[in-house]
Amino acid sequence: MGLLSDPDRSEAVLIGVHDYTSLESLPAVAQNLEGLRAALTDPEVWGLPDTACTAISQPRSVGDVLDTVRDKARRAEDTLLVYYAGHGLTDPHTDELYLALPDSDRERAYTSLRYEYLRRAILDQQATVQSTVVILDCCYSGRALLGKMSASTHIADQAVVEGTCLLTASSETRPALSPTGERYTAFTGELITALTEGVPDRPDPLDMDTLYRHVHRMLAGKSRPLPQQRNRNLGGLIAIAHNRAVGHPDPPQMPAPDAPDASDLLLRQSDAEERLARTERQAEQLRLESERLHQQAQRRARETVETAQRLASAVTATAEPGFELFWFSVPDPRPLYGEDGSLDPVAQAVPGVWYLAVERRGVGMVVAYEDGTKRGFILDTTGIQPA
Repeated sequence: MGLLSDPDRSEAVLIGVHDYTSLESLPAVAQNLEGLRAALTDPEVWGLPDTACTAISQPRSVGDVLDTVRDKARRAEDTLLVYYAGHGLTDPHTDELYLALPDSDRERAYTSLRYEYLRRAILDQQATVQSTVVILDCCYSGRALLGKMSASTHIADQAVVEGTCLLTASSETRPALSPTGERYTAFTGELITALTEGVPDRPDPLDMDTLYRHVHRMLAGKSRPLPQQRNRNLGGLIAIAHNRAVGHPDPPQMPAPDAPDASDLLLRQSDAEERLARTERQAEQLRLESERLHQQAQRRARETVETAQRLASAVTATAEPGFELFWFSVPDPRPLYGEDGSLDPVAQAVPGVWYLAVERRGVGMVVAYEDGTKRGFILDTTGIQPA
């Protein structure tokens, strides 16, 4: 159980797009923003000041969203919450997640907000925020988990935050759901209910892990798309709400003996599928890395053979008549091979030092140090700069 994030030192940005020029309208999204904002600013839930909870409905441009998010990230000292509801699109070439704006077109990815840019705005270098919560209620929102706000150690270590929690409405391959006739979308509706009514038999305050598991269980029981979550460091312990069910627990329900709870089974199945998918992605990454190393080894072997052939040719070649000595320098380090034809370099020609070209032999050039202590073949004469 974490401590409740300080509402007076936190900020929230709620982004929603319910009406589109060329995509299907999502009327429930407009209600999402109102309901979520009311919950987050309710003193009995989180108590964010009105000025700290910015709702952007129907944003006019990508810049409007990113500028606001970056500004909030620089103002927040405790927790930053960023929420998006609307259509999620994928780039057919890169498979990246894009967040649709009012004028977005499926065939023109550049008309939507690339999730990577939102991530960069959240993790702005001048941000003072300590904890970050990102909630995406859109189709294919799980693709954000594959990107740089996921549990990837390399990327997460670059984030100037103690904890990051990413909660998505669906997997990377499934659409989210906006049930006809319901006030909210399926995912956000359960989230708002959990915030405003609390979670029975759980401690106060509610952290993100508790909210995720409760929403997951409720959606599983209704056979609706299941949310996913990724945490970095202590992201799962970020608490953004009091548990209003504390002190008013629901009457206990005794399950039939030895009868497993269906929603728990679905949760376990989903977790198992998620772990399997993650393992498969890791295996694919290892395969690609192994292939890359194999190709690299083959390339180095070819280069070694080519170098040996060129050196042997230079050693056996006759010096070119009429060659005029000159001083030169190299733009980058070059190996200097011995005149006996050995592949072990006797020295290295480095930038900033002048060398004397003594003679040329076919593909190689015999050079000497300025003090004349070392001689050898330099095989790569590209970019040398004569004095």
